[in-house]
Amino acid sequence: MRVLIQNFSMKANQKFLWLFLTFVFTFCIGFTSFSQQATVNHRPKLGLVLSGGGAKGFAHVGVIKVMEEAGLHVDYIGGTSMGSVIGGLYATGYSPDMMAEIIRHQDWDMLLSDKVERKYIPVEEKENADRFVITLPIRGNKIALKQGLHNGQMINMLLAKTTSPVYNITDFKKLPTPFVCIGTDLTNGENVTLTKGSLAKALRASMAIPSFFTPVEYDGRLLVDGGVVNNYPVKEVKDMGADIIIGIDIQSDLYTKDELNSMVRVLDQITSFHRIDAYEKGLANTDIYLKPDLAGYDLMSFTDYDSIIKAGELSARAIFPQLKRLADSINSLGAAEYKAKDARIPDSIYITSIQYIGLKNVSKNYLEGSLKVNPQSWILLDKLNEGVIRAYASGFFESVDYSFLPDVGGATLVIEVSEGDQGILGVGIHYDSDYKVALLLNATFKNVVFKGSKLFIDAGLGENTKASVFYLIDRGMKPGFGVKYTYFNLGFNQYEDGSVKDVIKTDENRIELFTQLSLRHITKFKIGLEYEYFKVKSDISTDFDYGFNSYFTPFISIGSDSYDRSSFSTTGTKIDFKLKYVVALSHDWMTDLFQNSLVFQIKQNINFPVSKKSTFKAGYFAGFTLQSANTPYQHQFIVGGQNNNTSFDGFISFNGLRFIEKRGVQTIITKFAWQYNIYKAFYITPKIDAGFIANDIADLFTPKDFMLGYGMAFGYNSFIGPIEFTVMGSNYNSNAIGFINIGYSF
Repeated sequence: MRVLIQNFSMKANQKFLWLFLTFVFTFCIGFTSFSQQATVNHRPKLGLVLSGGGAKGFAHVGVIKVMEEAGLHVDYIGGTSMGSVIGGLYATGYSPDMMAEIIRHQDWDMLLSDKVERKYIPVEEKENADRFVITLPIRGNKIALKQGLHNGQMINMLLAKTTSPVYNITDFKKLPTPFVCIGTDLTNGENVTLTKGSLAKALRASMAIPSFFTPVEYDGRLLVDGGVVNNYPVKEVKDMGADIIIGIDIQSDLYTKDELNSMVRVLDQITSFHRIDAYEKGLANTDIYLKPDLAGYDLMSFTDYDSIIKAGELSARAIFPQLKRLADSINSLGAAEYKAKDARIPDSIYITSIQYIGLKNVSKNYLEGSLKVNPQSWILLDKLNEGVIRAYASGFFESVDYSFLPDVGGATLVIEVSEGDQGILGVGIHYDSDYKVALLLNATFKNVVFKGSKLFIDAGLGENTKASVFYLIDRGMKPGFGVKYTYFNLGFNQYEDGSVKDVIKTDENRIELFTQLSLRHITKFKIGLEYEYFKVKSDISTDFDYGFNSYFTPFISIGSDSYDRSSFSTTGTKIDFKLKYVVALSHDWMTDLFQNSLVFQIKQNINFPVSKKSTFKAGYFAGFTLQSANTPYQHQFIVGGQNNNTSFDGFISFNGLRFIEKRGVQTIITKFAWQYNIYKAFYITPKIDAGFIANDIADLFTPKDFMLGYGMAFGYNSFIGPIEFTVMGSNYNSNAIGFINIGYSF
């Protein structure tokens, strides 16, 4: 019985084992078939990798345009430097055509150099603008060096504006197309993958070219251009889930010794060494690789945007059949998720609250006055940008950035500032035929004693020495207060019938106390008092030495300056009006020689743009004096020369007359010129001046006091300022007169 049971048991076990193995085999075959079917139906994910390369990154736009025509739908995007900017905009939802429009509508010279339109610069800062060849920051009472040539203020604003359609997304994987970009940790050289936070700030960090742009503090790390270590982030896009990689490479190969012939190329070479390893690994994992032909372009070829975009498009069209086959193959396995490329910069955003970060020495009221934005209201982005520029142009801030945080019913506006250095040391140089060589040393300090104050200290060293100390409490749109001390000496010839009669030397010490109101950084109203300690003497006649004498002068002045440029301006108007009452304080022979005088003067110059290259210029000067027979020398109107910057209120430049060739107390003068831009920064300007000057109002329009001058100026707008050579003549001088000017006047 036991044997039968055992045999039965063995047979039963064998049968069970057979059935079990049959089931497992069948299950495995079915599972494998299912798995294979699932694999066949799986739509592979497409990743787009965009390398950095400065202005050459515009080529990405042309390639993307052709990719879309081929039917390729990108699932993941990764970029570095300019590749991160184009990739970030594409991930935001901009079409290639819209990205091209954004690129074309920028003034790249202004953007990259952080130049601010003059209309936003405070009136007193306009006088300082462009005077310096070299500027160095002062930190901790020491002269320091900048972290980069430019702060990137204008680039920051552009990125903030263009990424505003997705301000409510702080996880880049949740953008319309998931996105990642690369930065480099400046402290340890690590590759930093940026996936969260402010998209605009991440893009700015990724493109912070070392030494050209200042580093960006991001999530506790100090970042520079990601291209230093990883300019081709294939691995990061693969890690996001991409199965197929299309890589667009616009970076340069290493230059030879002979090719390293510019600062831009040297900088590009330096940042290339450490990224080679990441590039080679990324290249090995790239399925379709495009390298547009960008010979002749470099990091800074930003004005060649159209031709660079076209080069990218041509490179993609050369492999269009390959792109089309890939698109058809991918799309046959399933439709891609629809992602509309219809992003647009919003006109306005509703602001629920405003948050200020970084204010220390500058008052919140001053910043609010510049921005002119209010919570619980709609804010036009263009107006916000204007307010940010006004704040930045004040000189109190190294940078003024804005971003938006999602909030119930709208967004919180975050204004993050980096206050400017303690001061700036500036050096300028100037030469002209009248004043000769002069060296300018300037120290400018902010927030001295009072918040919102500015202290300017100038020393002009040369044949005619000038020094000044100017302290202003700037209250924005509210009246401010100032005090200014000026010293200068000036030597000039005195003429009679076209010949030198005497050589005059003057010395002046002047103190001004005033209150000032500025409007929109263009116009200023001043009411104040001047005290002068003035000396005039002859270098030839010993009898002509009046020694120092004192004057007290209450005044009202209005000044307006809307020129687009301080030299070779093409638009805008400049107006100067002053009414003053000059009182002689000395109680000696001065009482008989000089009496009190009421002086009125107004000057206006207007630009009339005729075409893109030519501008018609017109101007006038009118000055009248009561009790004019005894007006002190420094308050008379003096005409001649071409220098437009002097310490005398009544100085008028005039073609064909030598420096201070004519003097009087009643005058009317008109000026006309036609400025033509010959080529790039080269200009030619024919000019004509006409007018009268006299010592008595009754003689003002007599033929003997009529002046007619004409000239031709040849100019070049250089990095140190205008360089001009003028040939001129007049009805007072039969021989031609030449005038040379190099650099800005001060």
